[in-house]
Amino acid sequence: MKHYIAISILLTCTLSLSAQKKPLDHSVYDGWQTVGPTAVSPRGNILTYEVNPQEGDGFLVIRNVRQKKEVTIPRGYRATILDNEQQVVCLIKPFFKDTRQAKIKKKKAEDMPKDTLAIIDAKTFSIKKIASVQSYQLGKHAVDAMAFLSADTAIIPKKERTNKDIGRPVMVYFFDTGITDTLRHIDKYQFDKYGKALAVTIKEKKNKMLVARYGVDDRTLRFVRDTMVYYSLPQFDESADKALYVQAADTLISGSKHGELMIMEMINGKLESRKLVSIDQQKKLSGWGITENSRPSFSENGKRIFVGIQPYQPPKDTTLVSFETAGLDIWNYNAPEIPPMMKVNLQRDLARTMLSVYDERQQQLIPLTLSPYDRVTLAEKGNASYALSVDRTKTIVATQWDMQGEQTVSLVDLSNGQRKEIVTGKVDRCAVSPAGKYVVWYDAPERRWMVYDVNGGTRKVLSAAIPTCTWDETDDHPMMPEAYGIAGWTQHDQEVLIYDRYDIWKVNPSTGTTVCLTKGQGREKQLTYRYVPLKDAEEEPFIRSTESLILSVFDNVTKKNGYASVNVNKPAAPQLLALEGYTYAIPMKAKDAEVYIYKKGNFQHPMDLYLSSSLGKNEQKLSSINPQQKDYLWGTAELFHWYAYDGTPLDGLLYKPENFDENKKYPVMIYFYEKRSENLYTYYSPAPSRSTVNIAFYCSRGYIVFVPDIVYHAGTPGESAYNCIVSGAEALAKNRWVDKENMAIQGQSWGGYQVAYLITRTNMFKAAGAGAPVANMTSAYGGIRWQTGMSRQFQYEQSQSRIGRDLWNGIELYMENSPLFKLPNVQTPVLIMHNDADGAVPWYQGIEMFMGLRRLGKPAWLLEYNNEEHNLKERRNSKDLSIRLQQFFDHYLKGAPEPAWMRYGIPTSKKGQYFGFENAE
Repeated sequence: MKHYIAISILLTCTLSLSAQKKPLDHSVYDGWQTVGPTAVSPRGNILTYEVNPQEGDGFLVIRNVRQKKEVTIPRGYRATILDNEQQVVCLIKPFFKDTRQAKIKKKKAEDMPKDTLAIIDAKTFSIKKIASVQSYQLGKHAVDAMAFLSADTAIIPKKERTNKDIGRPVMVYFFDTGITDTLRHIDKYQFDKYGKALAVTIKEKKNKMLVARYGVDDRTLRFVRDTMVYYSLPQFDESADKALYVQAADTLISGSKHGELMIMEMINGKLESRKLVSIDQQKKLSGWGITENSRPSFSENGKRIFVGIQPYQPPKDTTLVSFETAGLDIWNYNAPEIPPMMKVNLQRDLARTMLSVYDERQQQLIPLTLSPYDRVTLAEKGNASYALSVDRTKTIVATQWDMQGEQTVSLVDLSNGQRKEIVTGKVDRCAVSPAGKYVVWYDAPERRWMVYDVNGGTRKVLSAAIPTCTWDETDDHPMMPEAYGIAGWTQHDQEVLIYDRYDIWKVNPSTGTTVCLTKGQGREKQLTYRYVPLKDAEEEPFIRSTESLILSVFDNVTKKNGYASVNVNKPAAPQLLALEGYTYAIPMKAKDAEVYIYKKGNFQHPMDLYLSSSLGKNEQKLSSINPQQKDYLWGTAELFHWYAYDGTPLDGLLYKPENFDENKKYPVMIYFYEKRSENLYTYYSPAPSRSTVNIAFYCSRGYIVFVPDIVYHAGTPGESAYNCIVSGAEALAKNRWVDKENMAIQGQSWGGYQVAYLITRTNMFKAAGAGAPVANMTSAYGGIRWQTGMSRQFQYEQSQSRIGRDLWNGIELYMENSPLFKLPNVQTPVLIMHNDADGAVPWYQGIEMFMGLRRLGKPAWLLEYNNEEHNLKERRNSKDLSIRLQQFFDHYLKGAPEPAWMRYGIPTSKKGQYFGFENAE
């Protein structure tokens, strides 16, 4: 009897606590936190992480792991830990309220509140602050000094600050002594990797620049003697004794600068400079040359010099005026790009250079390519005698409809620019091995990995002995399936690690010897193993032969996540470190210690930061964000299984309100895109909607939220959605706790299209929300993705829309899958959002749908956020959309009063002043 009394008391207390909780509302968003950028020192004794609200002031935490102490820096961000673990450097933002007020007062950029620089002792946590700082820089492995750009122009005499082109003061700060050197009139600045030297460009007057090297060891600023109109920022070699830069004498503000390649060197304590490539030497390049966009660099061993070249752009003709010249774009049927792409890529194209190598013996530049559609990459960090070319110049026009067109893969000889073709075909994932011995690629038509031996000049099938599919056998797009990928290479290019759906295979490219590194445990247990690289790829791009690999683990049945380990030299069933009902972010490891920091969370728990000496074990929770969540009703997440109408077994996610009572009936919100069940353990912060319903918000407010997976068949994307989504809704509605009379659907983009299609096929949903829907595939096929300037044809023939044919050979499919032609069937009230600056789905698609429904007298609303993109960018608009989504669905599914904006709209004369959120009378 006592036990029953105890249980009754406990249940009463639980219900009482729950009753005190409240549903989420739109006022909670700003304060909801996330753990931001993190860092850990090489020996793992110091770590940093940011905690930031969605809007407002965040903070930076610096923790001394060894001392088990930490300090919080209000508004701190962009922290850097010195390799010697003695100091931490960060910036401190101004108060959010001060920046907000400055924006309200429309202050100029130079009058806006400025950051503060903070230098923190990592042992004592003493802090030195320096006000009014614009930026700071450290060498990647620097421990002696740092530099920062001051916003305090008073450091430069007033008489020298009359021109806006004048550079600002840069201060060099020494950590041990606190001594600060001032460098004046600095335009740009940059340390070498180890912080030995600081390269600077100096602008004292308009069209008058200097270039210099500041030595950290002797605190001396050494100038290159000549004054020029333009200098690029010098780029150091590994030793920091040499640096490359570009100089130019052109004074015209438009057109390309005619640059010369220069080198500066420290010789016997003096800074010497000499010209490598003059203007005259570039005349052989027939209109191409070195410009202000060229960025010279050394190979890692310093023995080669590379520099970008580009066609010279002539200065603008000032005799031509806009009101007397035609404004015209010409669309050429066989041009590599159409005008919308050219416009989008204009600044990129004007700055883009093609790689060349400097031949010091012949004192000339050797272009490695002159085509912008030829991707040239250096092998072995430029140390190898060749570069790799993957060229799609000949088939670039066909990318309008075929994203898997032919490419030519070649080796480019760095001594003369000559090419040796390896393969031409529909290839993908072309790459050079870290030591430069091999080139690998995926042969899409043959569905196999290939390898080319650079020294032997032979090629062969790399994946011949792998008995499983190395391509995505679950892919349902009407195109050749893509490869799962490569994990990496072992040291000296001994083996390459190739993925299948579950496991990792180790293949010797020389002998073809193949072994399953994970011993088939992935396929046997339906666990997907993937390598988690924890090293700096620039410094060590290979896997050591005795290295213990950290693998991510995903359970395809339970959707749990975790980590495992396996020694690359000892194939075995991976040792499981963790497999839990959490989502793990990519971990960070201390370079020289077994110290890991990582974020994990699930639907109930925010993504907090953890510290561990072994991933997933003996972990220490470092952050505790969003303590206010305990005051709000939340919910639970679980898997839901059913069969599609065609018998396909499917998974979906089911979110139930907190204190779910199976004797009650709940309205249902159904959100979908493609497949989402792998996100079972994802945390969703309450946040203003950029386009879709917020799962946590609706769950908190008493909705069941259902997220079904969708499997597609080529040519029938609309019916595929119906097959999976509606069958899932019917299966869910068989539960007595589902209010099947009050179910709604909502989706954005591809999800928006599916919403539009579904309401033409069924009337089972009480309301629908369609964001950026394609209503008419026949008109959308010939449209433009304005954000990229690309034609939309590839999307319908091969990609997400999955029609699998062009418009003329599949017109019946385009019409059958277009909701526009079936709008008379619609009985479901629909809220459409489509914005006038949408760069992904043409805005006219939403208009076609709305105007059709309007003509037919169907209840429909169109939200058009001005100058907004595919998904909302402006937070103010996201907050507005969140309110309207809730009011729309609450009205139809919960019987809430109709808001004024739904009944009366908002007159243009009241735009920006009146919002219509109140109840309609």
